[in-house]
Amino acid sequence: MALVKCPRCELNYMNDTDKMCSVCRREVRGESEQYDMIELCSECGENPVVPGQELCAYCLKEFNHHSAMSTDDSVEHAPTSIEIDSVATMEEIELDIHGDIDGEVFDEDGDFDDEDDLDEDE
Repeated sequence: MALVKCPRCELNYMNDTDKMCSVCRREVRGESEQYDMIELCSECGENPVVPGQELCAYCLKEFNHHSAMSTDDSVEHAPTSIEIDSVATMEEIELDIHGDIDGEVFDEDGDFDDEDDLDEDE
């Protein structure tokens, strides 16, 4: 009576007289292990929860009933209006840049004083 690996799963060991291990035997027979724990309602703690919810059917019905009663449909909320001038194009935006330039014209090809300082340091 020696132990050999199961020919089906090649993972579990079985007696050499058996055809498959106990795990494979349960799978073949259709006996699935139920590890699914039944969750109880977080409100009452007695009934199982509705799938995808935290409450049982009774507590969920009560919760929906109370929330429907507490909402007041007679209150009308006025839409908030923010008065912002719309600008269709960038040309319509006026920029105040008069004080920044001081009338100087930028010369792209002009010599910069910083380059002269670098030559003197070398």
